[in-house]
Amino acid sequence: MPLADALDIPLQRLKARYEASPLPAFLDWWFGQLRALLPTRWQAALRTERAWIEIEPVPGGVDLRLPGQAGEAREAVRADSAEAVAEIVERFAHEARDARRVLLLPPARVLRRILPLPAAARERLQSVLGFELDRQTPFKPDQVHFDAKVRGEEAGGKQIRVEIALVPRSRLDEALAALGPLAATLDAVDVRGLEGRRAGFNLLPPERRVRRANLWLWINTGLVVAFLLLLLLAMNQTLANREAALARLDAEVETQRAEARAVNQFRRGLDEAVEGANFLAVRRAQQPIMADLLNELTRLLPDDTYLERLNFDGERVTMHGLSSQAAALLTLLQSSQLLRDPSLSGPIQPDQRAGKDRFQITAGYGPQTEEKAGAADARR
Repeated sequence: MPLADALDIPLQRLKARYEASPLPAFLDWWFGQLRALLPTRWQAALRTERAWIEIEPVPGGVDLRLPGQAGEAREAVRADSAEAVAEIVERFAHEARDARRVLLLPPARVLRRILPLPAAARERLQSVLGFELDRQTPFKPDQVHFDAKVRGEEAGGKQIRVEIALVPRSRLDEALAALGPLAATLDAVDVRGLEGRRAGFNLLPPERRVRRANLWLWINTGLVVAFLLLLLLAMNQTLANREAALARLDAEVETQRAEARAVNQFRRGLDEAVEGANFLAVRRAQQPIMADLLNELTRLLPDDTYLERLNFDGERVTMHGLSSQAAALLTLLQSSQLLRDPSLSGPIQPDQRAGKDRFQITAGYGPQTEEKAGAADARR
């Protein structure tokens, strides 16, 4: 199946749905309102209505109605032969290069009927009428050329009113043969209605219609392609802008992180310096002044006691000396506010040469805190 035939049914469905919707009327009104705001020259350039050259056989010749400035039909021009018709059309071609050409058949040669059909037939109207033609008319589908238009809907929307127009193939061939070479340039075959206007049908077979380049189709296609390209460019630019903004944000975050790390490092160094200073201050506060310690020992030790050596090791002090009453020294030193837990670190040995006892006492020294005082009380 050719691609065009495969797409024909879906396109017909879309076209039928579009024509049945209120969108065409709204778009016509909207674009008309927009055009009315433009200068007259621009309105003529943007007018999308197709101009038609109407060719209508009449007794004694052919009437031609040529389009005017805005697409309206002018007064009819009478031609008495097909050659004269072709000459007039060609002479007018420079004024209406895009004008379509339509042959209007006499109403007596065209059969028109209103048929009620189910609403579902709207999407495949031509196919449905091809099956219904022999039941609704005295002709078979292969004997006539026909076209149909939806003229309205019944109450409830379950049925539609379809007007069908058909012409026997032999009569259409005769009418086209009478035009001579001009028949090959026709875009449509229609019939004039009772109100004097075209009925809106096209009885000319698709294969016999002149092929024209649809300028507006190409323009609209180009606009759609340009719109899609611009949309892609805009989306790409949006993504690029977001990536650039994200990169800037990452750079700012990394800068702030580096600053935060530097601040934390500085704070850590400052805390360590403060802690070291406090440690030294605490240690200095806890360490007794040597002059006070010597003054305390001078006050507590008897006059017959003297020290040979005084050693300091951490918070411990070791005293080596001679005394006449070495055993009583522990009791005297226990009353000191600077010394803690004095005890003999060796036996008391008599010194015959000095006439005294040699002793070695070890004690803690420094201010006595509440915890140390409580522990000392508990031991006592």
